[in-house]
Formats: sequence, structure tokens, C-alpha cells
Amino acid sequence: MKSNFLLLKIIKPMKPFFRKSAVDFDQMVHILNLKLTLDDRKTNLPNEGGNSKKLTGFKSNLLMLAFLGFFMGMIMTMPFDLFLKMAIIASMDLFFMVMYMVTDFSNVLLDLRDKQIIMTRPVNSETLNTAKIIHIIYYMIAMFFSLNAAAIVFGVGAYGIRILGAFLVMMVTLSLLVVFATTILYTVLLAFFSGEKLKDVLNVFQIAVTIFTIVIYQVLARVFEFTALEVTVSVDWWTYLLAPAWFAGLFKVIVEGGNYGWFAVLALIVPFGLGALLKSFILPKFEFYLGKLQIEEGLRAQRRSKFKTRLYGLLAFNQTERAFMWFADSNLKRDRKLKRMIYPNQAMAMIFPLIMMYSVLETSGSLTEGLAGLKGSFQYMTLYLSTLFLTTNFELVQFSETHEAAFIYDSFPIDNKNLILTGASKAYLIKYELPIMAVMGFLMLVLMGWPALPGVIVIEAAALFLMGIKLNMGKMNLPFSKEMVPGGNKKIGETFVFMAIIGGLWAIHYFLIQNQIVWSVLATCAYLVLGFFLFRKARLVNVQ
Repeated sequence: MKSNFLLLKIIKPMKPFFRKSAVDFDQMVHILNLKLTLDDRKTNLPNEGGNSKKLTGFKSNLLMLAFLGFFMGMIMTMPFDLFLKMAIIASMDLFFMVMYMVTDFSNVLLDLRDKQIIMTRPVNSETLNTAKIIHIIYYMIAMFFSLNAAAIVFGVGAYGIRILGAFLVMMVTLSLLVVFATTILYTVLLAFFSGEKLKDVLNVFQIAVTIFTIVIYQVLARVFEFTALEVTVSVDWWTYLLAPAWFAGLFKVIVEGGNYGWFAVLALIVPFGLGALLKSFILPKFEFYLGKLQIEEGLRAQRRSKFKTRLYGLLAFNQTERAFMWFADSNLKRDRKLKRMIYPNQAMAMIFPLIMMYSVLETSGSLTEGLAGLKGSFQYMTLYLSTLFLTTNFELVQFSETHEAAFIYDSFPIDNKNLILTGASKAYLIKYELPIMAVMGFLMLVLMGWPALPGVIVIEAAALFLMGIKLNMGKMNLPFSKEMVPGGNKKIGETFVFMAIIGGLWAIHYFLIQNQIVWSVLATCAYLVLGFFLFRKARLVNVQ
């Protein structure tokens, strides 16, 4: 087993710090070595045609984050105050790290298999939980470095070597803040709920964290006042509640000095304070509370509605596809880990169009004037953002916590296994995409008025067309047949291509279709026909 991981080299000199704790340091290192070895095997997979390796999973996400980080790093070259620059960068760091923690690494934090396997050995719960948290912090730090590599280079060029030390401090403290705060919040939920109700609450909690993180950006923007080409910082009492402001103040103190000492103190005290709270009070109970996830309160008898039965009958090409629509619908209801990955992006599909419209309201003299300005406008086209999040989210349907059961597909006498994919895609559309698109479309009609109806219908039809494109962009695996890999469940390259396609549809809509009835009817029919054709052409990978 490989034992030369960087994390192990870093923590081995820290053994004296664990002497007075209940953590068995040698066992913890061995558990970490095992976890990292398994991660390395998951994220370096052989190509289908040979033994060459391809970069997948978390490592490919690090490359994507480094690409985004290059544009973040350009902020360091702007003629703004360092506090503003670092507040923006820290906000983006916090956003990406919280999103990955909630959507991917919460599965690691709440994983029960460690307890079922490792705890059968003479290993105490403190050792196991500490190894689990260090494992997650390691990946948080890797994400931070990828996001900020460019900012560090530009920052050293602009401010000197001191800023490197500030980035190293923030790398540790911000990673600790994200992991410790999330662990404590999960533990509080575990303490008050159990069984199926607990699992439902966890899903709602993840959506709430997603929305809260997005809203924080809007609040943070109010700290700065833009006048001509100057930016002034307005510090109010609530500014001290914003974590990005803490780290921005930390940089001001380390690099330039100034009157931001309390922000720097909060940036250091809060993460380590949460860590002390976690170690002393939370971790001893966390494993006990985690066991409550195994409590089942029984499955409620569910009636298949006549409406859904008729709808599936209309949408399915044949009986086989209809059967797999029901099969996918059942799995989407039951697979908790899969839902914990899907729900945050569903929330963003509802929030981001509203954030885009908020800029219009903000430039108006009052809320009444802003709402009046939306009437008859083309702001409903922000719905294309919803289609981006909802359609790209479908590729998560390939994954499941019970992926080992995928052998059942081979036991079915099916001539065309592609019907399994199209059936799952239609079940996903009905369960996750179309309801949100319908709600958002209705909201747009309320805000923009009935003249927006033709355009909204075009975008709703475009959502079906885009799903057809998604099914044909990259060969997909059988639904629910792949293991969930933390931080590596999406194909980043395809997502960028898909963004370009949606941008093209947006341009066609804006310059050609708009709200014209004739063009809207033609576009709607074209999208539906092309979508139908693309659904029929969808193909799976590795189908024998």
C-alpha cells in the first residue's frame, strides 16, 4: 500500500500534539493512508482501450478550479484597495469550498461504512472521527491552493512576499472554518432528529446552506460603495458577521497594517475556537448521533398517481422505457446521497435568475419603480441559467450509493439498453426539472406580465431540447451504476461546452425570437421535434 502521501509527511511530525488526547496517532495515520490509497485508485482510472491513465474525479476538479482561479487572480491586478480584493477572493473561495463540502464531502462526513468496518477493530471513535475530518481538511486545502495559485503569483508581484504568508494562514484557517462549522451544524441536526425525518432535514439543510452562501455575496457587496473610480469601505456592526471580511482584514494587517485588527482576530479565533469546541464536546458524541442515520422508521405506502401513470404513458416510447421511468423514479426517491448532490444545484437554479434580476431592481429609485421596469422586459431570459443548472445536474443520475446492484441490468431481457437511459432522463425531467421550470416560468410571468408568455414557453421547450443535447454530448453510463466519488462526479469539460451551447440559444432568442408569436411558435415546435429526435438517438457507454 502506498505510504508516501504528502498529507502523511505533514502530520507525522505533529505526533506530540496528540499525546494528551484520546486519539491513537499511529492508528489515525494508518486509516488516513488507507483512505488516501482508495482515493488514488478511484481518481486514476485506465482508459477502455489500454493501460494508460486518464485524469478523472477530484483531480480533474482541481484543474477546473485552477482555471477559474486564474480569473480570480486577475483581481489582484485591479486598482482597488487590498481589503476589497481579498473580500472578493475570500468570498469566492468560501463559495466553492462550501459547495463542495455540502454536495460531495458531506457524504464522506456522514458515511456509516467506516463505523461498520473499522470500528469492528480495536479503534476508538475519536481516532476514526479525527482521521475523517483531517481527510476532508486535506482536500479543502488542495481546493484552496488550486483556486488561489494565480492570486498568490499576482499578489506576490504586487505586494511582495508578505502576502504569501497571509495566503498560507488563510489556507489553513478558511479550510478549518468550513469543515468545523459544517461538522458542528450536522451534529446539531443529528442530535435533534432521527431516522427518515433526519434524512429529510439533512437534505433541506444542504439547500439552506447553498442559498445562504449565495445571499452572503449580495450582503457583502453592500460593504463597498463605488463612487466614480474610487472604492470606499463602509464598516458597520454587521460587517463583523461576514467571514470574507475577516480574511480581508487579516490580509490588511499582515501586508499593509491598518485598523483591521478585530477582523484579523476573528479570522484566527473563530476557526480554532470551533476546532476546540469540536474536539472537546462534539466529536465524542458525533459517532453516537451518526448511528441514528441507521434508524429506519418504515416506508410509507405510496400510491402511484393516475396523473403520473398517464403522463409516463404519453412520454414513453414503449413499455420497456415506461418501466424504467418508474424504476428511476423510485431510485431518485430512495437514494439519499444522490439527492444530497442534486438538491443544492436545484436550489441554485431557482436563486441565480433572481440574483441576475436583482441588479435591475437595485438601479431603480425604489422597489415599486424597479418592479414596474421589469414589466415587458426580457429579464425572463435569465431562465436559461436555470436550464444550465438543471440539465447538467442530470449526469449525477449515473451515480448511486447502491451502485453494486447495477448487475441487475444484465438480468433483464432487454434488446436496447439505451431505453434505460432515456427512461431515467424522462423521470428526472418530471421529478426535478419541469416542476422547477414551471414555477420559475410562472414567477417570470408575474414579474414581466403576460407579454413574456411566448418567450417563457420557448425556454421551457428549450429545456427539453437541451436535455436531448445532454444525452448525446457524452456517452453516459447506466443510471445508478457508478460509485460516488467525492469532488469528482461531474464532467467539467462537457459543462463548459454546454454553457457555450446555452449561450448560443440565448443569443438566438434575444436577437431573433424575442416575444414575437410566429417566431416563438416556430422555435417551440423546432425544439420539441429536435428534442424528440435526440432522445431517440441517445447512447450509453459500454453497452454490449
